[in-house]
Amino acid sequence: LDTFASILSLNLSEPACGADTAKLEYKLVAGEHGLIVRVKGLNHKIPCFLYSQLIIDHLSDFSSTAAVFEMIKEELKKTYFNMLIKSEVLAK
Repeated sequence: LDTFASILSLNLSEPACGADTAKLEYKLVAGEHGLIVRVKGLNHKIPCFLYSQLIIDHLSDFSSTAAVFEMIKEELKKTYFNMLIKSEVLAK
């Protein structure tokens, strides 16, 4: 699910650029029971509903190339490794 959330965030980075300028924010998190989508912000020109619809559209039409998948996979490997070498994580 982390891989899916990372690729989806990457796919949304360009189309969501205008919403970022309008002070609307989104966050995709791989939760314990599924994908968590958080949308926040207020702008009279771009309602949060339209921003949410952009995310839903990308969810329904999800696609990725093998190169993007490999890039995200390597990035997540490094992230997991760094999490595991922290002493407070190992001590639990």
